[in-house]
Amino acid sequence: MNISSLSDQQIESYIKQARAMGYSEQDLISLAQSQGLSASDISLLNERINSVKTARASRAQGAPVESTRLRQSYTDSLQALNDVNSDIYGLDVFRKGSFLSFQTNQNIPTPDNYVLGAGDEVFIDIYGASESYYQAEINPDGNILLENIGPISLSGLSIQQAKTRVIARLSTLYDGLKGNTPNTFLNLSLGQVRSVSVNIVGQVAIPGTYNLSALNTVFNALYAAGGVTENGTLREIRHFRKGQLLSKIDLYQFLQNGFIEGDNRVENGDVILVAPYTNRVSVSGAVKIAGRFELLENETVSDLLNYTGGFSENAFTESVKLNRIQNGQKLVADINADQFEVFSTKPGDQFFVAEVLNRFANRVVVTGAVFRPGNYSIGEGLTIGQLLEKTEGVRPDALLSRALVKRSNDDLTTETISFNLSNVLNGSDDFELRREDVVTIFSTNDLKEESFIEVIGEVNEPGLIDFSQGTTVRDALLLSGGLTSSAFGGNIEVSRRVISASDEAYGLSDTFTFNIDLNGDLETGRDFILTPYDQVIIRRNPVYTRQQLVTVEGQVNSPGQYSIKNQGERISDLLERAGGLNQFAFIEGATLIRKTEFYEEPTDIEKQIDDLIRLQEKFDRSPDLLTEAEMAMISRIEEDIADLEMRNESNQSFSNYAKRERIKEVIQRNALTTNIELKQAEAIGIDLQSIIQFPGSVSDLLLEEGDVLIVPKRSETVRMRGKLLYPTTSRFVEGKSLKYYINNAGGFDYRAKKKGTYVVYANGEVARTKSFLFLKFYPKPAPGAEIIVPTKPLKVPVRLQDVLAITSGLATLALVVNQISQNN
Repeated sequence: MNISSLSDQQIESYIKQARAMGYSEQDLISLAQSQGLSASDISLLNERINSVKTARASRAQGAPVESTRLRQSYTDSLQALNDVNSDIYGLDVFRKGSFLSFQTNQNIPTPDNYVLGAGDEVFIDIYGASESYYQAEINPDGNILLENIGPISLSGLSIQQAKTRVIARLSTLYDGLKGNTPNTFLNLSLGQVRSVSVNIVGQVAIPGTYNLSALNTVFNALYAAGGVTENGTLREIRHFRKGQLLSKIDLYQFLQNGFIEGDNRVENGDVILVAPYTNRVSVSGAVKIAGRFELLENETVSDLLNYTGGFSENAFTESVKLNRIQNGQKLVADINADQFEVFSTKPGDQFFVAEVLNRFANRVVVTGAVFRPGNYSIGEGLTIGQLLEKTEGVRPDALLSRALVKRSNDDLTTETISFNLSNVLNGSDDFELRREDVVTIFSTNDLKEESFIEVIGEVNEPGLIDFSQGTTVRDALLLSGGLTSSAFGGNIEVSRRVISASDEAYGLSDTFTFNIDLNGDLETGRDFILTPYDQVIIRRNPVYTRQQLVTVEGQVNSPGQYSIKNQGERISDLLERAGGLNQFAFIEGATLIRKTEFYEEPTDIEKQIDDLIRLQEKFDRSPDLLTEAEMAMISRIEEDIADLEMRNESNQSFSNYAKRERIKEVIQRNALTTNIELKQAEAIGIDLQSIIQFPGSVSDLLLEEGDVLIVPKRSETVRMRGKLLYPTTSRFVEGKSLKYYINNAGGFDYRAKKKGTYVVYANGEVARTKSFLFLKFYPKPAPGAEIIVPTKPLKVPVRLQDVLAITSGLATLALVVNQISQNN
């Protein structure tokens, strides 16, 4: 053929056909060379194949066309078929997702029963006393032609038979091949395998004629044709040769046993017929492989169950339900286990394997305060006492006065039977249980509120501690980490709940007070025994004070932190202790930052969660060091916390944005090092000049803990912002008015709200523009000040349609009023 005249589609078609036969692109080149193509044509063919592969790779977005014997040629043709998952047993063997390719390895030793035919290539090696080599292809007449020897007929012979015939023929030329002790030897092997034409018809994905390697079998041919369709049989695939039935193939034999009878190699002219299925049934329910199965005429339900892999673990194996169509209507039948071996199936039968009932034939249940709760077998005459022995007994916290048995009646209603657990344990009162009885042993701990003691005030670890009998005030202090130094010289008050049956008891709590000496010891009440829910309140010494720090930042001679000497110390005193101001201080820009509180009140649920979490933290130690009672309490606390968290709905409040931004600006502008959370502080404008001149005056504020006094470096500029033509920063000029700086910024913008202009001074104070009649009095600028011009609100113009609507409405209203007046 003319390689240059072939289109890319034709080249791609040849590649697909070759892969279906088990050949790679390199095998195509070798075949072309053996059939006499010139070197130039072979080079051109190789280029065309590479070009087609590159084009396909580009269309597949980088997925290369691999040189493989897998069925790549039918990927596009079978895409829609392969994307459908079938419930027919065995059909997916040939479908996408299966890694079974049934490809024949072309490099295996030649099988002894392989029959040579026209197109096969044979290699003849002679070695020993004489050496020679022959390579020949069997021609259509069935002969090979050897130089100086002539034709030798090999068609129809096996490899061993062909070897014998070639030795007999060549022994006339090589005497060493003769006799019982030859000194020359001959080896005959198969080279290039011939192609055979096979017709695949019937219920296959792509029926047609296929050129396959002579080493391929029926399964290889079916794979090349895309496999069997849903309408095809998998139990009786027929292989014909020369008009005679050669074999029948049962795919189930391969799926069940791993081997196939009748999977013969194909030869030229063979026909593979896949007929429609004849008997297909379905199985659903509690089997390992559910789906549709094809059965032969003599197969029974037992064979069907074998194909499904058998019953699943929860299957009811005593019978199988059957839905069958008979005489134009559906019938239901129950097939018992003793009928599985003899019951024959019919086309369309639907089998269903039920699961075992979700019920227990001999169960009783134990819950609650026993060591091993759970399900137990009832046995013959099992009593409550015997059941409790199986659970290894009741826990120490079990309620002995009362326990319950919930009993299920025959009509599925329930009744409750109460009994005295103590009497059962001592053997004086015992009774038999019935199937599905549920025995509940109550825990005394579950029937009461969790007991704790709350320690409040001047201790290192205030909070809740679990209550234990005999806990004293001193014990509670130790469990709370001990007293803080502020409690030395103070007192302890124990608040106790009032429990009284009298209607005249109006007290909220009983209190007990104990003094603490200056060494931290209790003067009295060391061994005072606490009861559940007592509150131990430790109050500080009324004369105790701790150091309170304030900070000075900026242009002072000794910036840093200072301790407040007394409650009457003021800003002027702090400046004096800091060595006064230096020459660069900007007095007008001084600012005081003071801490404040933005407290968000927690909800009642959040308070309960916090209490339980604090109580749980008290058990933060190795589980090996926890007692049995403590582990039980931890389990109950965790359950309570999980329940409360599901009900909790938290709300988030927002602090004042403007205040935070102002404080942030002051800190960033002055590069402060003090670590202050913005949400806990606010800036206060102060008149530092007045404070220095008149110490103790109204401007001279009293210091508070955490105050930060900021004295910035002198600023000589004025900043303009807002609706100006060119907002900028100008040098401060003494005596110039606000209009001077407005003009330096290009003047007002057309949307500027002139009368709203205001000045923010360096210390945080604000001055606005005042108006009287048509006169405007602008505030006076100062060094470090910021002039801000706000924007006028947008005015929505009145449209003509709105005017007309209003006018017509008024006119209508006037006519109505006039008509009413005339009627009156």
